[in-house]
Amino acid sequence: MRQDDNYWLRRPGSRRLGRRRFIAGAASGTAALAGLALVGCGDDDDEKSGETPAPGQTPTPGQTAAASPTGTPAPQRTAGGVARGVFLGALDFDTVDLHRVRANPTLWMSNSVLNKVVRHKNPDTGEIEGDLAESWEPIDAANYVFKIRKDVYWQNTPVTNGRQLTAEDIRWHWQRQKDGKLSDGSAGDFARGSLYKQISKIEVTDQFTIKVTLEKPNATFLDSISGFGATVPNREATEQFGEKAPKTRTEEAMPATGAYTIKQWRADKEVIFQKNPKNFRKGEPLLDGTIVPLLFGDPAAHRIAFEQKQVDSWAAPDNNTTKSVIDAHKGQMREVLTGVANTVYLHLNMNKQFKDVRLVRAVNLAFDRRALIQSLHQGLGQVSGPVTWLQEGYAIPTNDLIQMDGYRVNRDEDNKKARELWSAANGASLGEINVATIQDWLNVYPDTITLIPAMLNKALGVNQFVSRKATYEDVTANLANGTFPNWFAWTSAVGGPDPRQGLRSTYHSTSTTNYQHVNNPELDALLDKAIQETDYKKAIDLVRQIQKILIDNASFGNINAYNYISRGASWNYFHGLLKVEASEGKPGEGYSLFAGHLAPGATWLDTKDATYQGRPSATV
Repeated sequence: MRQDDNYWLRRPGSRRLGRRRFIAGAASGTAALAGLALVGCGDDDDEKSGETPAPGQTPTPGQTAAASPTGTPAPQRTAGGVARGVFLGALDFDTVDLHRVRANPTLWMSNSVLNKVVRHKNPDTGEIEGDLAESWEPIDAANYVFKIRKDVYWQNTPVTNGRQLTAEDIRWHWQRQKDGKLSDGSAGDFARGSLYKQISKIEVTDQFTIKVTLEKPNATFLDSISGFGATVPNREATEQFGEKAPKTRTEEAMPATGAYTIKQWRADKEVIFQKNPKNFRKGEPLLDGTIVPLLFGDPAAHRIAFEQKQVDSWAAPDNNTTKSVIDAHKGQMREVLTGVANTVYLHLNMNKQFKDVRLVRAVNLAFDRRALIQSLHQGLGQVSGPVTWLQEGYAIPTNDLIQMDGYRVNRDEDNKKARELWSAANGASLGEINVATIQDWLNVYPDTITLIPAMLNKALGVNQFVSRKATYEDVTANLANGTFPNWFAWTSAVGGPDPRQGLRSTYHSTSTTNYQHVNNPELDALLDKAIQETDYKKAIDLVRQIQKILIDNASFGNINAYNYISRGASWNYFHGLLKVEASEGKPGEGYSLFAGHLAPGATWLDTKDATYQGRPSATV
């Protein structure tokens, strides 16, 4: 392994503990993402390589322009042009209803088109700023008042008539997910409903003021409504398209308030965004538009398109392939190391075949995380516990994690324990065990369909495990009824630096998204206590206790495997969203967690750069 690879593997264990903003400071302010909004594994310890100007601004005397790959000051940002890149992942759109969608591409798209009430100014540190809310006041950890901006208008469509956004839109956005019902009164499967069910009262006190009261204090509420799945959709469009034709992709299903409008969103066609002239963030986006071609499932075609400048940035499934292309175009491309926020995940159904937790524990022990990181990602990645290493403030420290079941470096101990548990729980009685591999994953890593069953059979000393192909829809359509298959692939992207709401949604006995029907009183008590805790160090301690229970029970079938690091490349003329710009001899770094909502103010094309010559023209 190359030295710089080892550097990246060492970083998570050596970082200082970052500081999170809690309520007191709040009022002051599926796939390898190889495209426009590069999210990666950067620090959250406030170290910076040089301040960069805010979107649409030039450096002030106290700011220094970031260095370019050649070590010279970076050029000034310019507006205009159309970028092309694969930044929506596999284009797996399971529904156009944003409140019920589970596949990440629709949510990623919404972050370019819509807004949240508040958003992460820096996703890695958890710092929050206003979005649709121009200000807010946390009265305490259970009561919040938001002042909504008066300059936000819906994109003018036959459904919206370009009306103004008001506090009533926010009330509907929260109330619909709290109630879990469609407009006709029928129940629906609302993917993030467990968060909003914690609301006891929503009051619209005037046209642009809304107050929300939670049933119990929740120190994670602002963080949760800043997540990438918290964008506010239009009510009229949701009821007309999201409820009546949820599987039909259409531009009218997502009228914009944000940086872009959708010009084209149709099955089997590239997605096209164009600049929203009514975006309230003046000067954004810098681009006139973006085009997302249908290249995710064809790595060879994707590479050719990149080398011909038909897309501006790219990452191969094989990190060494990306490196070879960068080396072949020295001085013309930037290297970017990108932590993939979609955790690689093994999901065993405890409602059906794996009802005995000892069997789940055995599989967790038999699953060789590091072998997959090495064989599929050339060693660029790190094993993740129930809280991923990307959420470093709350994650179990690496030196502690490697002493726990499923994470030991010495595989002999884990394999021995796995076989003992399998035998004690009479695993042979399960017969054939199918662990489906999701097709989108197989498009990128086709050998996985044989690697997973071979790994488990060998470790457990059996021949019971097989694999077949499945789709994400096979999973999402059956989560609520408990008949989902055992499966392996990416799971939903890590939504923010604070894992507490996600843990509660997945494991609390009262949660509607506790699909494994976990009912553990000790765990419930810790989850309730953790989510109300406003002291950072105490919250970390509680989350570490929660993770100990989860690891002892192999996360009750929700098995986090690892988060890998993708080596990306971009032509020098293309400037995407990065936390640290590339400099001579060093790759660029992206944010650890989703930051796509920040991309419109940071993504631009330098038409004066020599590498821009020969780039095919693009228009929207």
